[in-house]
Amino acid sequence: MSKQQEETLDYFNASAGEWRLKAEGKLRRVNMIAQRNGAVLRTRSKLQDAKTFLDLGCGTGELVLDMAATGVRSLGIDFAPDMIRACVEKQQALNAVGAEFACQSIFDLPLDQKKFDIISGLGLIEYLSPAELDALLDRAAGLLTSNGSLLIGSRNRLFNLFSLNAYTSMELELGVTEQLLREAVAFSTAPNMEGAITAGEQAGDRIPHPPTHPETGIGVSIRYQYTPGELARMVRKRGLKAVTVYPVHYHGMPTAAKAAWMDTHILIADRMYQQGPEDHRLVPWSSSFVIEARHA
Repeated sequence: MSKQQEETLDYFNASAGEWRLKAEGKLRRVNMIAQRNGAVLRTRSKLQDAKTFLDLGCGTGELVLDMAATGVRSLGIDFAPDMIRACVEKQQALNAVGAEFACQSIFDLPLDQKKFDIISGLGLIEYLSPAELDALLDRAAGLLTSNGSLLIGSRNRLFNLFSLNAYTSMELELGVTEQLLREAVAFSTAPNMEGAITAGEQAGDRIPHPPTHPETGIGVSIRYQYTPGELARMVRKRGLKAVTVYPVHYHGMPTAAKAAWMDTHILIADRMYQQGPEDHRLVPWSSSFVIEARHA
């Protein structure tokens, strides 16, 4: 197990309680977990015939339970035992049916595993190396039914242009701000979602990762970021086509002012999420996103 994976396992085993509070919106912050989960639930509403769902890195299980409540047989897996215990506890407290949880990783799923109509991995790929991400996408694409949807959440590297903090300085030092800006402009000016994704894919090649990342308050030293265009190109190599990019955690003020005006920040972020859950123009100003892909 890599150092990154060891740190990730230690962090999530130690923070299951806090993660549950985040997921249930009981902390004074934007509920990114609920916004990411909302992207999957919106996709579920479009796929009325979906019967099976797989959540990779399911955390404390809220999405799995919500999907099961819609009548979809749902499986959540996570490699942190304390997270799975929290999932089972909530399932039992709710007396929920149609949901199953397992303590394992995507890489442990058997190759002959049944296929799923919807597969999600939210808040997951930042903790994987680029090589592990490639392997995950290969495996996920192979587990997806022919009419299914794959949803991957990512920390948004485009937002580094507008955060005006250590992440912006990092990109300046790497010399990749022009490439990021081209994609940000493409998303902001495209006439529709399809045009935004196409322009994002064409905006540049895979962007090099820095050797280290600025502190984020999460006890994992390296947390990777991607742009929507990058992930769109990556899923295309697996025979999938990106069809939607859901903006998550819109920022309407400078990040340096967020702590001083937290209630206003939350109000703006929640309002924009409610009004534009699929508005591609909001993507560059959002610190995260969820990309949905289907078989091309």
